[in-house]
Amino acid sequence: MIAMQPFLFYVVIYSRNFVESGKFYSKIGFNVQKHKHGDGDQHFVCKSGDTLLEIYPLPSSDNQNVTKNIKIGFKVASHETILNQGEFFRQYLYLPPRKTEWGRKMSLIDPDGHIIDLFEF
Repeated sequence: MIAMQPFLFYVVIYSRNFVESGKFYSKIGFNVQKHKHGDGDQHFVCKSGDTLLEIYPLPSSDNQNVTKNIKIGFKVASHETILNQGEFFRQYLYLPPRKTEWGRKMSLIDPDGHIIDLFEF
């Protein structure tokens, strides 16, 4: 019998809009840090509790590592705080704040087309 249930440790997405993606996740509230493992590519790391979101740059010629059809959900303190940052998030708004069975949710599309659901807690 397994003593501990598995939990999500990290998610990796690849970005053709690397700098803009770093800005996007920073404005959601992540502390976005540049990071590098040994001789690997420099990338962004966003830490949330014990979970990491890593964003790697993707050259335009690389079609094998494209992350598609990904939807990621985060809990945030307030939709209004995010939307009040001006035009930056309005350009990424996919679905405005609305009630769902899991609470109020709004959906954004990040600079690479990943759907990001934000739930108020």
